[in-house]
Amino acid sequence: MTGGGSARVLINLRQLEVLRAVMRYRTTTGAAEELGMSQPAVSNAIRLAEAKLGFALFDRISNRLIPTSEAKMLFDDAEPLFLVHQAIQQKAWDLRTGRAGVIRVFATAELSEWLVPKILARFAVDHPRVKIHLETMRMDAMLESLDSGMADVGLSMMPPSRPGLVNELLAEFQVMCAAPPGDAIQALDVVTPADLRGRRLIGAPARSPLGLIVERAFEAAGDLFVPDIEVRFSNVACRLVSEGLGVAVVDEFSALSEPANTLVVRPFSPRLPITLCALLPKDRPRQRLTQSFVMQAREVVNAHRAATAVSAVRHRTRETS
Repeated sequence: MTGGGSARVLINLRQLEVLRAVMRYRTTTGAAEELGMSQPAVSNAIRLAEAKLGFALFDRISNRLIPTSEAKMLFDDAEPLFLVHQAIQQKAWDLRTGRAGVIRVFATAELSEWLVPKILARFAVDHPRVKIHLETMRMDAMLESLDSGMADVGLSMMPPSRPGLVNELLAEFQVMCAAPPGDAIQALDVVTPADLRGRRLIGAPARSPLGLIVERAFEAAGDLFVPDIEVRFSNVACRLVSEGLGVAVVDEFSALSEPANTLVVRPFSPRLPITLCALLPKDRPRQRLTQSFVMQAREVVNAHRAATAVSAVRHRTRETS
């Protein structure tokens, strides 16, 4: 057992790398340029390998290094090692730059329909090899999933505070009133609870975050908010409005995300802010992919807000002209 396992190492990976480069270029100068070594260092590596192996790796003919049959056999057996090494190098680079891995995104239904696809369209360009796992679920289930480590990031409007989670603000919106084109609301600059008396209302359930703040605003104005059609998600409420089923009190982003000319949208007074947040586990390291996703989400939200603001101004101009 004298000498141990190291005594049986006749050629190491670096020497195999030099052998491979010299076989490709047939000169030590070309191999040195590829490997970032000096020409003498390449020559020395070949001499040491030959001395240790006990046979020649190259025949020197007219300033060219012609591989021997033994060198060719070593090269053939070593080539799969280099392919694996290249794959590992690529994977390491992808991980360093956030271009490989898995990200688990959970979102509520209205955000999964219009916001998340826009974010992922950008995200996939920068991270083409990343596996994306998207789940659509109710707020309470999403919070549990984030707490338990099943999700990397969640997206929600008006999420409650939770000790184990960080609510990172992406944007703040306000409550809007949506009505079918040609509705009397079209003549108003803002809509108050008084303007909605006697109207067929579409809105969130009172037990929901949006429903709760709207209900309190109506009560402060001396009115009751009792929707004729209760719907949990604002995007669904907007679709019902576009079918002529009533007027809705919804979040700004959902209202302005609907196709042009399908709704009349006006600000609601009093102003009721609505937050859009990325939810992240507090006590776990934030991976690069998660950071990139949140950054892309913020950029998409800001771009959408700018575009819808311009569209709304143009639409109001057409209405009044």
